[in-house]
Amino acid sequence: MILIGLIFFSALFSCEDPSSLGIDLIDDNDDIDVLYSEIPLQLKVVQLDSINTTNRGIMMTGEYADLDFGNLKVQSYLRVLPPSAAPQIPETVLTADSVTMDFRLNYFFGPEQVIHELAIHQLNEQVDPERIYYSSDSTPFDPTSVIDSSFMISEKDTLISLDLSPLKDDLFAALKTYVDDSAGTAAFLEQFKGFTLITNPGSSAVLGFNNAHTESTMNLYYTTNDSVVNTVSFRYSSYYNQIIADYTGTELDGIQTLTDFEPASGNVYLQAGAGLVPKIDFQPYYDFIDSDTAGTIVINKAELVFDNLQALDGAIAPPLQMSFYYTDDTNEIIMVGDEIQFPGTIQIDQVYISATRNNLDPFTTSLRSVRAEFDTTRVSYSPEITLFLQFIADGALKREDIDKVLAMPYSFVEAPTSVRDVGRNVDRFIIEPNDVRLEIFYTKLK
Repeated sequence: MILIGLIFFSALFSCEDPSSLGIDLIDDNDDIDVLYSEIPLQLKVVQLDSINTTNRGIMMTGEYADLDFGNLKVQSYLRVLPPSAAPQIPETVLTADSVTMDFRLNYFFGPEQVIHELAIHQLNEQVDPERIYYSSDSTPFDPTSVIDSSFMISEKDTLISLDLSPLKDDLFAALKTYVDDSAGTAAFLEQFKGFTLITNPGSSAVLGFNNAHTESTMNLYYTTNDSVVNTVSFRYSSYYNQIIADYTGTELDGIQTLTDFEPASGNVYLQAGAGLVPKIDFQPYYDFIDSDTAGTIVINKAELVFDNLQALDGAIAPPLQMSFYYTDDTNEIIMVGDEIQFPGTIQIDQVYISATRNNLDPFTTSLRSVRAEFDTTRVSYSPEITLFLQFIADGALKREDIDKVLAMPYSFVEAPTSVRDVGRNVDRFIIEPNDVRLEIFYTKLK
């Protein structure tokens, strides 16, 4: 086994073409073959139970429906904090001019050149900054909207400014008596508990906002006697997205939470914030390495290929990056190993190399999940998982521990306990089962 590993590491870092890796290791030895194989993998679809959407990247709102994925509805809930310092409003100023709620738009899902109808409602309960909210959660709100706004988006990276003037008198009165201490903050938040953004279904799109952008603020404007316009800014705080998917009338009709599902066509579906993900079974690879024709092998290069992605339309695109999380028949995320536990995702080759040099202890190195980057030219993913498959072939990774993985949008969080961080957007794709495969260059004894 050690010899196999040494041959492999030498081949891995060779400058040769992958199809010839390993040939130079043994001079003119007719007992060695360098081969290539494609191995279709087995796939199903899993609906995760709920996604952590608390402060996850972007705040979204909107609704989108089509024949492939059914109806998707996103509603956002936002906490707004008072100014960081009490504004010094002159007593001679009796009223405010206006109030706006501004958001920097940085995500767009759906058809372009449509009219977006967005309503803002006040919350009846506060968004708790100490609580984790999931995509199935909601917060009670006033059924009567503060404003109903209609607009078109000419650019995908733009500032959306919504007129909140119906609240200007109440906000202005609260500011004139506001004291910037804990009691003053609590009183402000009790009066203005927060907001929810709801898009009219007719808009047929999902919008995403960058709350951390300097231009994303709520602002109150007032004019002093010297005709100077003053601004008081309110800070956006905790937020979350409620994401509800209804698959009625589609191939996904009847799918149940955390249960393997096989659409009639055999196609496999993914949609990020909805928690709809492919499940990959590596059994065909085990059959390959156990077959009489394969024998003992050294894998020179191996890629996990997702090819010919479908259901792409303009702004509707696949996730930019994917990761692969170990799972089992329960479709929960699992750690692997007994005494030595690997992280909950397939790791990059360098992690396995370091783990080998440190007695299979991956935590002595810097953990990094394999990151499958979307190739916009080929419309595919093809992450390299060479050492992962070699470890399986060598028995260093137990098959029963890592035989299934969930393909998820990359979470940006390496800790296995945070793997439900896939609600940053609602990107998606459809793929036929034969278009998910392993492509392997390997060396073996004849």
